[in-house]
Amino acid sequence: MENISEIINKIDRSQKTRITNERQDILYQFTEAINNERYGTKFKPITGRAVAMKCGHIKDNATLYYFLSQCKDYKNRNGSFSKYFFGALKVR
Repeated sequence: MENISEIINKIDRSQKTRITNERQDILYQFTEAINNERYGTKFKPITGRAVAMKCGHIKDNATLYYFLSQCKDYKNRNGSFSKYFFGALKVR
């Protein structure tokens, strides 16, 4: 069961950013997590469009959810969310 504050945050976020589908919500979560790490550093905040371009080759929402969980797991193991995000999407 969700707390009332979590429900209010979801409503506020969707109204503020005009999220219309599930993919936009996932990309918004990526953008927020990356920008939270960038505050107070020399790096500028990344836009949602830049994240969408990086994740453009991932077509399935289930794959995006899996990638999001991998990034969060790496962060929880004392890593950097953005380091894993950009490292995993690097073209070799």
